Amino acid sequence: MIWLDPYVDPRVQQAFVAGAFVAIGWIVNGRQNRRARVRQREERLRDVHRALYAEIASYLENLQSEEALLDYRDQMLEHMQENPDFIPLIPTEHNDTIFRTILPEIHILPRTSIDPVVAYYNQLFAIESFIQDMRGEGFQDLEPERRAAMYSDYIAMKTQALADGRYALKMIDAFAKGGREAARVEQQRVANEIKALKLQEKGSETNIQGGDPSGQSQE
Repeated sequence: MIWLDPYVDPRVQQAFVAGAFVAIGWIVNGRQNRRARVRQREERLRDVHRALYAEIASYLENLQSEEALLDYRDQMLEHMQENPDFIPLIPTEHNDTIFRTILPEIHILPRTSIDPVVAYYNQLFAIESFIQDMRGEGFQDLEPERRAAMYSDYIAMKTQALADGRYALKMIDAFAKGGREAARVEQQRVANEIKALKLQEKGSETNIQGGDPSGQSQE
């Protein structure tokens, strides 16, 4: 080795050793910096996930359940039918404050949660736009039947937001408990459930279409 060669100038040996230490320092510092960046990214990801989870969960708690939404819809539609001049007051909604705040860094979310989260908030944006239409003069000038139809669509959009929000929470929770692999497993499980449900519904429709409309057997 050069620093052991007695014929090499000691100053060259010292310079070589110093350069080696500097190079090693660069490598060590580089690794430490990369690890620090990874930790910071993971911590920020956890913070963003927690914030989004809290915001989504809060809105879902207000929606309660699909059954509660449909019951309220039926009561409102009945009241609108009995009172043709009645115009429901639709409150404005802003349930996306946190999402809008973290939007510039939405890319830090893993694919397993970014897709359901974005789908959920897109549904909220659609609801907000629909609410603006229902609060306008055009809605008031519609025939009672049209107003009732729009209100029914409004509740349908909320039930979809409920389903989208629940799925987003599942994916965030799965990632928090087991990382990317656990989230992918949960994603596949939900996809299989949806596929099985669609096949079941398709089979039921086929049975109905293939049956005797009169309900009587043919002899």
